Amino acid sequence: MEDFNNLEKKLNKLPKYSLKKEQKERILNSIRSKQTSSKKLVFAPPIITLIGICTVLLFLFLTKEDYNKLSAQSGAVFTLPDRNQAVLGVEGKLGILASNEQFVAEDRRRGAKVMLYFWGDANELVGKSYRVEAENTKGKKVELSQGMLSSGLYSEDAHSLTSFVPFPTEGKWQLSFYVEDELFEAFTINVFPPFPKTEHYTMFDSPKEIPLGEAYEVSLESTIGEKEKIEVKLVDKNGNVVESVTFNRTGNAIDASALQSIYYYSGKLTFHKQGTWWLMIDGEKTGLFEN
Repeated sequence: MEDFNNLEKKLNKLPKYSLKKEQKERILNSIRSKQTSSKKLVFAPPIITLIGICTVLLFLFLTKEDYNKLSAQSGAVFTLPDRNQAVLGVEGKLGILASNEQFVAEDRRRGAKVMLYFWGDANELVGKSYRVEAENTKGKKVELSQGMLSSGLYSEDAHSLTSFVPFPTEGKWQLSFYVEDELFEAFTINVFPPFPKTEHYTMFDSPKEIPLGEAYEVSLESTIGEKEKIEVKLVDKNGNVVESVTFNRTGNAIDASALQSIYYYSGKLTFHKQGTWWLMIDGEKTGLFEN
């Protein structure tokens, strides 16, 4: 800035005939523009650095699910050695007998009656306390069950008849089984999205379990049961009605936990391909779901 002021004074002292006013202004403007460019270069690196930091933070936020890598092996479905029953877990170590060997988010029915089978040293298992913890890729933790292990019923060394609390969300979960607070076994499972539902109706089946290309009998449960028959429409994501089926009421029961009557309906739906869908059940719309 000092150089600029000195130069400006020298230009002003020049004889009038040496430079015209317009020429002096052009020179001064040229100097000013060069100084401005120099200042911009000085401030450019901090701005670029700030943008870089914001970009990294945004990337970390969007990929935070990857922060909590689940290290356990994937659970597998295998058949119990002494009877024709499929269980989910690690063969020769631990198995879970549950409905369809598959859990669904927010569903308490499939976890209402669960059999756990342990293989190992019976002396170190029978009569010991156990607990089952679940953790997903976002770090959410849930205690599914706890209790005491009983002696084996068949070839397993210990077992427990228990129930699991519902998984709060879909996705990958790691199940860790502890005996006397020591990790006994761990494996990961994939929990399906919640069942499609409306205000009064809930599908009893996961769309991901329904085979393609065949008329599959689907069950619904409802908190209302005035109608013997209801209409169910299968609609694609573009709003096209693919199928319209009549569901018949098949019975009812008492939900002890909610102290209310539950009514059951069934009918056959056909998913000819994989896609995104929704159901119109007795005039009530479900959210979008994938099969």
